[in-house]
Amino acid sequence: MSIVEIIQHNEVIYTILDKPPPEPPKTPRYQSQLEKQLKEMKIPKQRRTFGYAETPLNPPDNFLKKGEGIGQPIKTSDHKCFVSGNLPPVPKRSAMPKKQEKPKVNFRVLNIKKAIKTKPKPLEPRLVDTRDGHIKKIKGSGEVPEYCLRKDFGQMPAYLVKRNRKIQRDLDRIKYAEEHKESLCKLINEQERQALLKDLKYNWQLMQKAFLQLPMLTDTIPKILKKTKMEQELRQLEKDIALVESNPYIYVYD
Repeated sequence: MSIVEIIQHNEVIYTILDKPPPEPPKTPRYQSQLEKQLKEMKIPKQRRTFGYAETPLNPPDNFLKKGEGIGQPIKTSDHKCFVSGNLPPVPKRSAMPKKQEKPKVNFRVLNIKKAIKTKPKPLEPRLVDTRDGHIKKIKGSGEVPEYCLRKDFGQMPAYLVKRNRKIQRDLDRIKYAEEHKESLCKLINEQERQALLKDLKYNWQLMQKAFLQLPMLTDTIPKILKKTKMEQELRQLEKDIALVESNPYIYVYD
């Protein structure tokens, strides 16, 4: 085992951890190779200023005259009208019609005639009911009977008369419909009766034939039910046939 003796050093054990870590080196910035060439080729623009320090003014004798200002732009058109010599002549102006003379009216005579024919305004009856001369109209005051003297006094109002007429028309219409209503029962003639009887007998024959074709042994419930149903239908057909044969007049109710 060897021993190393350190005599000169600046390192202190207490300050080793206080130092910050070293910063990483920065990458070099990108710089275009053509930048210098472009700067050399660029020509600065001449006469670029902020304008006049003082705006130059025109002399007094050079004032703005009429028509020299900025006006509306004149619209120009490229259209050209080529006039030929075959156009008809311009029609002459017709003579002005003479004004009709107004008839002379004597307004004095007209006013006199109107004044003669005018009827005077009817006097409205009034009533003085106090000594101080308080005047009120008699009409509507209740002093004179008015309502009982009206033409329609004691008569039925027009709207009730109209309503009663409408109700009466509806009742007459219902009564007429009941009187002229067709009967719901219809009498069938002899041909229809014979055709009905023939159809019933034909149905009875078909049912009788199907009934005779049933098996003799009815040992299951479906066979029993079918036989019972066919027997009921046969009885009903026999009743219908007897009813049609015994009654010559048959009514059908719809």
